[in-house]
Amino acid sequence: MIKVKVPATSANIGPGFDVLGLAIDRYNIFSFVESDVINEENLIYKSYRRVFEYLGKSPTPVKIHVDGNIPMARGLGSSAACIVGGIMGANEILGNPLTKEEILKLATEIEGHPDNVAPAIYGGLVVSLMEGKKIHIAKVPIKNKLNFIALVPNFELSTAKAREVLPRQIDLKDGIYNASRLSFLLTALVTGDNSLIKLGLHDRFHQPYRAKLIEGFDEIVTAVNEIGVLGCYLSGAGPTIMCIGDGEDYKLIEAIQEFIKTTYPNWEVFVHQLDDTGVLSYRE
Repeated sequence: MIKVKVPATSANIGPGFDVLGLAIDRYNIFSFVESDVINEENLIYKSYRRVFEYLGKSPTPVKIHVDGNIPMARGLGSSAACIVGGIMGANEILGNPLTKEEILKLATEIEGHPDNVAPAIYGGLVVSLMEGKKIHIAKVPIKNKLNFIALVPNFELSTAKAREVLPRQIDLKDGIYNASRLSFLLTALVTGDNSLIKLGLHDRFHQPYRAKLIEGFDEIVTAVNEIGVLGCYLSGAGPTIMCIGDGEDYKLIEAIQEFIKTTYPNWEVFVHQLDDTGVLSYRE
C-alpha cells in the first residue's frame, strides 16, 4: 500500500492574491492499493492518471481511499490536496521518476494556478508566479513561531462563485496599495516584526468583494482584531477566516474560541502551525 500525506493550504494571504500560499499542519491521507476495481472518475484519479499519460505509460489500476481532514470548499486547499495526492500516488507506484519541478508543473496544469499546489508540495510559505508556461516559486522563511487560527463555518463557498464577484480591472491606486501591503507583510514575516503583520494583510483585490458572500465576516474580523490577533485574512476564496497569533499566546486562542462559541456557534476554531515539509509519500 502506498500512502500520501498532503497538508492543507491557505492562499492569497491578504494582498498576495494568486501569489502567496502557505501549508499548515492539517492533512488528507490518500491510500493507493493496486486493484482490478478502480475508483470512479474523480479529481484524485484524474491527477493519478495524468502522471502515466505524461510518462507515456498505461495507468496501474488502483483503489483509492481518502482519510480526509481538510474540509471541502472552505478555502483550505482541498482540491489542491486531491491533485497533489493523486500525482504523488502515481509517482510512488512508478518508482518516483518525477522531479519536484515536474510534480509542480503537472499539479499547476490541473489546478490552473500554483498558489495552493506549490505550498502543498514544498511546504512553508511560498511565492509563486507563472511566466508563460514556466512556473517560478520561492520559499519565504518565517522567522517567528506563529499560530494560524482557522475559523471555519459550516457552509461552503465555491471558488467559481467567489471568482464571479471580483472586478475585471483594478485602479492603479489599488495596485499600489496592494503592492505596498504585500511588501510590508513579507518584511514582517521574514524579519519577525509582528507589529507590521496587520497592516501588511490589508487588501483591495479580493477580500472586500468576497466578504459580502460571507455572513458575519465584518463582525468576526472586527472582534478578533479587538481580541488581539496579529492580523487576519480570508483564506483562499473563503469562507474560512484565518487569524495569525503569536505562537505562545494561548490566552488569545482561548478568547477567540469563547467568542466563536458564544456568538457564531456554527463556526469551528482550529489551531495550526506552519507545515514546512510539504507532501510526503511512503509505502506500508
